[in-house]
Amino acid sequence: MVDLGTIPVAGLEERLLEVWEATGDAGLQCLLAGRVPGPGAGGADGPLDRDSLAQRRPLAELADEQRADWVSTVLMDCYKRTGDRRAFALLHEINERSFLAAVKHQLHRSGRIGIDPFDVLQEAFLNVFRYPHRFVADRADAFRNWGHRIVRNTLLKCLKGEGRRARITPLDEDVALRADPHQLGPLRQAADAESARVVDRAFLLWLNLYLVHFEALSAREKRALTLVEVDGVSYRDAAADLGIRLENLKMVVFRGRRKILRGMNQSLARLGLALADQRRAGAARPARTPRPASRPATSPPEAPARPRFVKLRAPRERAGAPGDDTLLGSTPASRRTAVPPGQPCPSPRQSASPVAPAAGSRAPSPPPSF
Repeated sequence: MVDLGTIPVAGLEERLLEVWEATGDAGLQCLLAGRVPGPGAGGADGPLDRDSLAQRRPLAELADEQRADWVSTVLMDCYKRTGDRRAFALLHEINERSFLAAVKHQLHRSGRIGIDPFDVLQEAFLNVFRYPHRFVADRADAFRNWGHRIVRNTLLKCLKGEGRRARITPLDEDVALRADPHQLGPLRQAADAESARVVDRAFLLWLNLYLVHFEALSAREKRALTLVEVDGVSYRDAAADLGIRLENLKMVVFRGRRKILRGMNQSLARLGLALADQRRAGAARPARTPRPASRPATSPPEAPARPRFVKLRAPRERAGAPGDDTLLGSTPASRRTAVPPGQPCPSPRQSASPVAPAAGSRAPSPPPSF
């Protein structure tokens, strides 16, 4: 058994042995042998021999904190060099409590209560997972200092973001649960899904169009583009494969790409003109008139027209001179005629007969025309 310090992880030595067997890291070999890894121990080629291990300082001479620091530093250096997920999982399990305690302490000092410390912890380990190439294992506490610096910077970033979203809430206002600004809403997710489908179809159409114009190239241009763009071969190796100079290969690739680009642009332009003509033809087409409803073969008989009755009113007779009736334009009773039934009633002018002027009187003058 090797005393690796006060690390609250069950079966630590067995898990370190498992990682060492998978990666062959020399730093883990030193820890399992009870020796101090020292700077650069993890970069040794292959396992260390007994003489090399014997020359190193015994791990038991160090304090518990230094031994725990060497375990984390060696695991981080192993993950940096090999990318083994088991090494990172064990590193996360060892340092999770100390990082979480640091986050809670900083939040308590800042007085912020709207930030979840576990979110900050997860973001900090995500940064450790993304940027292992920035770690330098030059001493025992290298990972402790580097990791706590990442935790502090991640917390400051979260505090700044929370400060931008903060607002004053009155005491009498009902405080409801706020939506997480980092999560997409249902409408945004639906819009993104529809946009993704449209983009997928457009990209598939673009690839098909690219393939059509790729088939129109010469055999040497096809081979050059396949080596450079599909297989990822360097220009020098592609030139050696085709048996031409490097400058000639670059010119062949350039001309092939230009031919494909011009052909695709022309095809898209023709497609756009065809769509525009189709839209104009659809707009110029007259609207379709609805067909009249068909009449029944036999129409019902029309109802007979009702007779119209005319009420005749006799003109009033006025006492006076005989010429009063003429002046009034009425007809004397002796000259009245009965209107037979079924005929229109004549007007007074039509029914009145001309009257000869009296002797010694002048004929009435015609009415003036205006």
